[in-house]
Amino acid sequence: MALTVVKTSALSGTITNAQLAGSIDLTSKVTGTLPTGNGGTGATSFAPGKVLQALGTSDNTKRSTSSTSFVDITGLSIAITPSSTSSKIYCICTIKGVASDNSTTDAINFKLVRDSTLISEATNITYGNNDQLNLTYPVVALDSPSSTSELTYKMQFSSRLANSSSINNTAPHDRSEIVVMEIGA
Repeated sequence: MALTVVKTSALSGTITNAQLAGSIDLTSKVTGTLPTGNGGTGATSFAPGKVLQALGTSDNTKRSTSSTSFVDITGLSIAITPSSTSSKIYCICTIKGVASDNSTTDAINFKLVRDSTLISEATNITYGNNDQLNLTYPVVALDSPSSTSELTYKMQFSSRLANSSSINNTAPHDRSEIVVMEIGA
């Protein structure tokens, strides 16, 4: 028994398993666009700007530094391997619970880096004596790494005047996070 499928704008009737008496090889015997109601996307191709993969991690441990040199923020690092050299990586990082751990006015600095390459920097976020404002600070960047190798995106911080500054100050309630998305180009 041969089965003939005719493309029309609307099909009527039902084909039962008994009538098929076998299977249909969907990988080579079906052409066209699979309707969304049957598990397809309804698309025949994909335009640039689609999210190809998204990864994220978060950390709710209080982290402090008094270093005037940038140091990695433990827990805010994530690796991604782009599928194409033309892809872009969209990075979103939210630092929560930014506060002073001492009685001196100071400022905290943040950097987003890819491996060792600077992507975005925010400097001199100032706070006062024993300031427990628990500020939230977002860092957002669109990177063009031109690579299909594994890339590590991470946040770093430093203290301007070598006083102790912290993030996730009211841990475990504060939770800082980093998300990276590969965007097709």
